[in-house]
Amino acid sequence: MHRYICLLTLDNVHFSYEDKTILDGVSFSVKKGEIIALIGISGSGKTTLFRLINGFLSPQKGTIQCACEHVTCMRQEDFLLPWRTVLENLLLFAELGKKSTVTAALIQQAYYLLQRVGLAGYAEAFPQELSGGMKQRVSLARALLQGHPLLLLDEPFASLDVIFREQLYKLLREIRDQYQKTIVMVTHDFRDAISLADRLLVLSHGTIVSSYQLSPEMRHDYERCEALIQEVRSSLLSTLSQEASLPSPQIA
Repeated sequence: MHRYICLLTLDNVHFSYEDKTILDGVSFSVKKGEIIALIGISGSGKTTLFRLINGFLSPQKGTIQCACEHVTCMRQEDFLLPWRTVLENLLLFAELGKKSTVTAALIQQAYYLLQRVGLAGYAEAFPQELSGGMKQRVSLARALLQGHPLLLLDEPFASLDVIFREQLYKLLREIRDQYQKTIVMVTHDFRDAISLADRLLVLSHGTIVSSYQLSPEMRHDYERCEALIQEVRSSLLSTLSQEASLPSPQIA
């Protein structure tokens, strides 16, 4: 099955800013169709790792291999152009492409995605008419519209309330299943990681210190979810007390 093809591989990746080590031997792989959540405290290297994966930075040691030509990135900032409508912002990537092709089918897909993210009726609105959470949902719709096999999400639900979070978890899982999308998400929120991801990677002091396999059954087991949250929280807190190393438990 294509789902088990390795789409993204990081092998012993190192990166430093001047004399400060940010990433120190990060290694993991992502299978096609898998949803990975990277979680860690501020300063753990999440953002730098994200920028390395999407090609904004290059590793100073180690390798990053991606089995797809194009990657879609949704950043924390919405980057919506204020003089363009919501629909025009969604279609901008197609206008700027080499072939500059905005087709009727693409416009129809844009309207569909706006409906799925709870913004039906806002296609002709301008960004200044939207709340922060609405802008974030426009950004997600724009990322999904681009159709690339690997989707990178940087704190994608930070401005959203619980109702829209649950709606978008469902949408992303459906798109993953239908189109075999692969998703790598950077977050500091346990809810997002456990509710959406197939696997949770804990990043601390520039390296992956724990890996947890998540299952649909586990998401519906409150006690197991709480136990996992406490275990991950303990791992993260221990890094603040200058622990040199951490165990790598596996959760079924």
